[in-house]
Amino acid sequence: MNILLITPGISKKYNDNYYAYNFIASSGNKILVISQKENINKGKGEINKYFENDGNIVIHRVFDTLKQQNSLIHQILKFSKIKHIINDFNPDIIFCEEISNLNLAVRIKKKFNIPLILRVEFAFNKEYPYRTFGRLLKKFRLFGDYFPIIIGKLIWGWATKNSDSIISCYFEDAKREFNNSSFKKLYYIPWPTYLPEFDSETKKNYNRIIIAGSFDKHKNLKELKVTIPLIIENTHINEIYIIGTGEDEKIIEDLKEKYPNNIIHIKSLSRNECLSLISGSCFSYSPATSGGWGFIGDSFAAKTPLLFSHNHYGFNDNIDSIFTFPEEIHKRVNEIYNDKDLYQKIYL
Repeated sequence: MNILLITPGISKKYNDNYYAYNFIASSGNKILVISQKENINKGKGEINKYFENDGNIVIHRVFDTLKQQNSLIHQILKFSKIKHIINDFNPDIIFCEEISNLNLAVRIKKKFNIPLILRVEFAFNKEYPYRTFGRLLKKFRLFGDYFPIIIGKLIWGWATKNSDSIISCYFEDAKREFNNSSFKKLYYIPWPTYLPEFDSETKKNYNRIIIAGSFDKHKNLKELKVTIPLIIENTHINEIYIIGTGEDEKIIEDLKEKYPNNIIHIKSLSRNECLSLISGSCFSYSPATSGGWGFIGDSFAAKTPLLFSHNHYGFNDNIDSIFTFPEEIHKRVNEIYNDKDLYQKIYL
């Protein structure tokens, strides 16, 4: 099968989702990618090549920036070039990552008359409207949540109308009943992951915690203002690595100023470097209220126990991870650290 992938970013060096595409390609499928050059959050500041050929994955970074890729004007300006690339590939299906890229995908679908699959992290839910559309709906929040919910419903209705099927990676969507007929084509598929290879010589630093990911609002970095002082001042942990960048970066800067000898903030690392840090840490810590499997899956694969404060992915306390209330995180860290059998159970 020839698959046309429309994605906001793709990099073998930085993005874990690359390996899901690579698995599909290794199964005898060909993938043509339309994307953009800049790296957002992961690999921030590094510019990818316009063209890349990795066996059955061929990448054309037609746009310079993500903003351009989502711009109607730039899509029109680049569409002649995109059509030329697609003509030579003759795709059987379009796989569109995220609603922000759907306008371009729909334009291609109508031109080439091929089916379109949309992949989202969350199906739209009026109770949590900002999960699906994030920054877009926040622009309409001036007069409360009512208007953003209406806008969200309209966008989601347009998305379901123009997609032949939709995949959500959020496990709660598997439990929801979608009465509207437009939802009959929505499927839940768990977030794809794979077991990366780890350096066998990496040793655990039992004095280190790691936090990694983009600094978006749903990552809930404001919680760190409570938890990091409790950890540093009341536990054996004396080193906290924070990997990432984004809108709440000021919180990290303030904490680093308060604890200059304990907090190491790195804006961007290659995937292998980040995996090595996760594997060598005593705990991973996620304050996120929602989001994808990236950091979580890598922590599981690295056998680094995960501390979490919001159960947005069906974690199991003391079995595959460790639940804590923010105000009690130091107590849980000390409890697990001092109970070697329990640590080993979660570790394995």
